[in-house]
Amino acid sequence: MALRNCILSSARAIDSIFGAKVANFLQTRRLLYSCVLKVIQPAQVQVGSPRFLKEPSQVLTTGYSFSWRGLATETAERKDGQDLGKTNEEEPFIDVAWPNEAWSDITKEIFHQLNAGTENGNWKRHPGYLRTGERRLYSRNISEQGKGFEYAVFINKREQRATCVCQFGPYLEGPPSHVHGGAVATMLDALMGICVHHALEGYYLTANLNINYKNPVPLGSTAIFHAKVDRQEDRKGYLSAYVTSADGRTTLCDATSLFVKLSQEQMEKTKKYLPQDSHSDKVVKAEKSVV
Repeated sequence: MALRNCILSSARAIDSIFGAKVANFLQTRRLLYSCVLKVIQPAQVQVGSPRFLKEPSQVLTTGYSFSWRGLATETAERKDGQDLGKTNEEEPFIDVAWPNEAWSDITKEIFHQLNAGTENGNWKRHPGYLRTGERRLYSRNISEQGKGFEYAVFINKREQRATCVCQFGPYLEGPPSHVHGGAVATMLDALMGICVHHALEGYYLTANLNINYKNPVPLGSTAIFHAKVDRQEDRKGYLSAYVTSADGRTTLCDATSLFVKLSQEQMEKTKKYLPQDSHSDKVVKAEKSVV
């Protein structure tokens, strides 16, 4: 804790000295923190923590040694910026598909392991932005950190798979102290939608979603979602998915779905019903949290 406080204090000192150019030092700050995360974390590991907090991750089954996951995270973020045609200095908004202060240690650990898997070139992190315009993504419409869906998605286009780590906040309660079944369904639908969009290309709508709930999900807990495309028939994409606890030992639910690709004509008709100013939704501008 003392080491982390020292780093955060140094970061604040840099901010005060260099003023508005915070973005210039954002990567340095995150890299410093990520590199010492391995030193800080062992003291926080408790009995019953996920196996992969101590061992190389099997989440993506890549065989990658995650010893330098901080460096992998930093490199992947830089690559994301290049893919979007931006430099780190030019990035004007926050990508909320990154850890923040509300994320639990377990959620952060899983994220860094998943993100390290992007170094082999097959997996890619899917960015997500918090919008404040008239249109808002359903799973990212709560601006207060930690209250709703806190998640990050990783895609493997070649294998037509997607994986997601999600922490469920207190605004998603169903039965007392447990996550609402609809919140779990939302993340399943979102993940499979992202998966089919990248794997088969194009815009798809859910035609059918079947979920088998096997175990309740405690409120505030973290779950890992896995989805894959099973087959494609013309404009139809058939997918399957399953959800486990953070340690992978408990299956929370499984699902199958059918997605249908929108035609160009359908896309054009949809645009007619959208307000003109909704096409340029504002995105929340803020500095990424150092986590």
